[in-house]
Amino acid sequence: MKEKKLNLFLLITLIVGTIIGGGIFNSPTDLILKANPMAALIAWLIGGLGILTLVLVFYKLSVIKPEMNGGIYTYAKEGFGNYVGFNSFWGYWMGAVFGNIAFISLFFKTLNSMLGSHQLSPLMCFIGGSIILWGYTAITWFGVHEASILNAVITIIKILPLLLVVVIGIFAFQPHIFNVPDWTTVLAVNQTHVSFGNQISGAMSTIVWCFVGIEAAVSMSRRASRPRDVGKATIISFVIVLVLYISISIIPMGILTAKELSQTSVPLAAALSHTALGVAGSLIIKIGLLVSLLGALLSWFMIGPEIAYVTSYDRDMPRAFKIVNRHSVPGFALIVYTIIMQGCLLVLLLPQLQTAYTIAYTLAATMTLVAYLLSALYGLKLAIRENLGIGFKLIAILASLYSVYMLVASGLEYVFASAIIFALGIPLFAGAPNKMSKKEKWLAAVIALAGVIALILIINGKISF
Repeated sequence: MKEKKLNLFLLITLIVGTIIGGGIFNSPTDLILKANPMAALIAWLIGGLGILTLVLVFYKLSVIKPEMNGGIYTYAKEGFGNYVGFNSFWGYWMGAVFGNIAFISLFFKTLNSMLGSHQLSPLMCFIGGSIILWGYTAITWFGVHEASILNAVITIIKILPLLLVVVIGIFAFQPHIFNVPDWTTVLAVNQTHVSFGNQISGAMSTIVWCFVGIEAAVSMSRRASRPRDVGKATIISFVIVLVLYISISIIPMGILTAKELSQTSVPLAAALSHTALGVAGSLIIKIGLLVSLLGALLSWFMIGPEIAYVTSYDRDMPRAFKIVNRHSVPGFALIVYTIIMQGCLLVLLLPQLQTAYTIAYTLAATMTLVAYLLSALYGLKLAIRENLGIGFKLIAILASLYSVYMLVASGLEYVFASAIIFALGIPLFAGAPNKMSKKEKWLAAVIALAGVIALILIINGKISF
């Protein structure tokens, strides 16, 4: 069966659909807990510039290296060897798993907020999440092109309520609510002393989480109708999402006070309930959030098995992961991907869904940042080796520095926790056709040791989340 490719429109909706999940709907609350409104706006501008440098690196690499159709995995492999490339894949893949668990956690958290006294028990949330996972496995099984068309429809649907928030919210925006006193030193939500720098750093993990998925077209580049559409789709999607994110995050901060925002489970719904739309507006947003989360989950179901396939095709994963079904879908990788998520879904049995959501999305962002950093460093290495000009060298340097800064800002406890995840990937690489070199064995030993130390520190309570 001839495989249908993805055109520019489907690539754009894939990226936008992947990025716009639950983060955009929850961002006002996530941010106000860490930064005052003005600091949050500045953090968005800084974060946006940082993400832009990564976007430009992805764009440049897609233009000069179109044959490297495995995206961030192949960039790391080409730049730093098989095992580093595998770790880029593994971190990104597991980041996608944790991200999906975050989506499902927020889905049921939102659904329960709509059910009032008839909320679902943790067991029912687990069963419902399992149905969603295996339902999407079935949809993806029948072809990426077909799934991408459904994703495009869902993406358009979920953007509509966000536009409603922007349009209606502008008229309800009150500058005196937004402009809190002593915003550079006192956190309005609890009146504690938090410096401007700490507010910016605190907001960054949320901002990075909101942009995870910007590399979606790069990861799916072998499915693109035209290689040059990959970079173009990435740039267009970045502009769309940045404008939406800044608007959606900032406008509610001028409608609800910091304390009100911090206490709401669905901030955009609370914001619209204070406008002329009232309760109807709140319901629209909650339904939009549910659709958005389901759409983002579908996008990651397309990306996850794809990158596992490319890694196996390059002999850095066991051969079974490159087995495809008659619809050209990596069937074995898809099933394993779902089984791993099924295991992680046990967090839904916990009553603290907000805590599970926060830990999952921060760990997802941390794991993904490692892959971003390796891509940026490869871009820098290529710029120096092939003399690609001072402009691209500067962009690659900034992208690398930004990725390092984001890893630190996300929290060193999550960096330590990620060492455990990377250590768990060692047996997979060891079982791949490509054999480990002596240097790679030493690197694996260091990662394994770091993972053991991190696990001991967590068990002893030295690291907490």
